[in-house]
Amino acid sequence: MSIKIFGNFSVKNMKVINSTTEVQDVPVSIPSYLNRKTEAKTLKSYIAARGGRFDRGLWQPPLVAELPNGERYLFDGDHRRALWSHAYPDKESMPAQIVPVTSKQEISRLFVAINKTARKSLKSNEVFVHEVRGNLPQAIIIERQLEDCSLSVSLGTKVQGDTVGQVGSPEVSIAGFKTAINDSDLNSMIKSSAEIQRLWPDDKRVQVELLSGLARIYKNTEFGKYKGDFQNFLSAQKNAFPKQKELSTHLKQKGGSRVNHHDSCVALGTLYRFKNYVTGNKVMTSATFKKHFGSYTSELENKVNS
Repeated sequence: MSIKIFGNFSVKNMKVINSTTEVQDVPVSIPSYLNRKTEAKTLKSYIAARGGRFDRGLWQPPLVAELPNGERYLFDGDHRRALWSHAYPDKESMPAQIVPVTSKQEISRLFVAINKTARKSLKSNEVFVHEVRGNLPQAIIIERQLEDCSLSVSLGTKVQGDTVGQVGSPEVSIAGFKTAINDSDLNSMIKSSAEIQRLWPDDKRVQVELLSGLARIYKNTEFGKYKGDFQNFLSAQKNAFPKQKELSTHLKQKGGSRVNHHDSCVALGTLYRFKNYVTGNKVMTSATFKKHFGSYTSELENKVNS
């Protein structure tokens, strides 16, 4: 999280609870209170993230609730306990953060708070920025693809180093970008990104379904002498639907708006609308359109309706 707070947050006279919370050593065998299953696959994933090793620098003390009668129960951190016991098999105790509670019901409320309501999961863009900054090979490859497409991924904090890809260029969802480039190819994505930025030069973000839909068309069709007509068509669509999201939604609906096929629906809706445009303006006949774009249109129809 950033030091700067984005948005309005002002709480006067904020009350503090559990101010006596402190870290103490507790027995490794301390009982748990209604915790989730401790799974081997989760433990393996934790150590795999650090090359099969236990990283004490990342390990944090489990949370232990203390009842008024002195009874203590571990209510968050059984996987951490398991890692500790395997890393230090000769140690009978481990550090834990002790949280005073008034009842077992309060332990359950704390469990919900720490695992659901008081936790913010990392977004894919946030993870990706740190993967790049951590110099992970696959992330570096994808960052170069972003640069080729004149796109970026950012934490949005405006702190130095918070943006990867082509700094100063529009942002994109990294999850959608990865899917789009896998379903098309880099050259098609470069063309698609360039067209969207030509139409919306002032936009700070690129709508990923539109990016992916156009990239699919560029990959699977050959415009030849009709490239300029397709650009004119897109310009006309932009005039009719001034915002990227509006145009993407319109094209997706024209293409059937099928669940799990949104990118294909955008591509199909685009081809439907392009056919109406070129035949209506007598740029080409229906037969000519079919010759150049019929095969991929049929492929999309089969995919969307499958």
